[in-house]
Amino acid sequence: MQNTFQQISLYGRLLGACFYYEPSDSRIAGVLDFFRQPNWMQEWEIPFEEKTSEKLTALIKQGLKQDLTEQYQNLFIGPNELQTPPWGSVYLDPECVIFGHSLLVLRDFLKHHQIAFQSQQDEPEDHIGLMLMLAAYLAENRPHLLAEFLSQHLLTWAPHFLSQLANVENHPFYQGLAQLTLITLDDWKLKLNLSVPEVRFYR
Repeated sequence: MQNTFQQISLYGRLLGACFYYEPSDSRIAGVLDFFRQPNWMQEWEIPFEEKTSEKLTALIKQGLKQDLTEQYQNLFIGPNELQTPPWGSVYLDPECVIFGHSLLVLRDFLKHHQIAFQSQQDEPEDHIGLMLMLAAYLAENRPHLLAEFLSQHLLTWAPHFLSQLANVENHPFYQGLAQLTLITLDDWKLKLNLSVPEVRFYR
């Protein structure tokens, strides 16, 4: 189990940073360097089918040769309507809004357990990047809360969002990242034997 927590700590931080920080941010430089290594997939301690592994590495390699900042802007910032908004309540709230009900439930969880973390410019806490990094924090510091956080707050919507993102064309780095995160979350669910409630998606 300790090894699983270590994996969640490491992969949660790596993946979360990629979703949360703009590619030009110095805090993500080391992460992008990790993905530039030709053998990074061999260091990812999760079993992959060979075809999946080849597809993932090809997408990420291709994406790293392009303008990542432009891709990030298109996907997660705007100004055009976002195809795959990175906040959970957009998918879980009937109004498809940020700061929706599921975010309030997450905030209750954080407040109840006295978990406070800084986000940029009043970013809703249910941003996919923040939630992956929060999973890493819990694995390191409050592992007894990890199962509840993953099953009730992150895994309810993240696979749905990631499946959509994986199909957004012309953004190869983030398509590959979405597929990698999807497989990684599935591995966590399996290793921690989590049961995730079924929810309704509104987009």
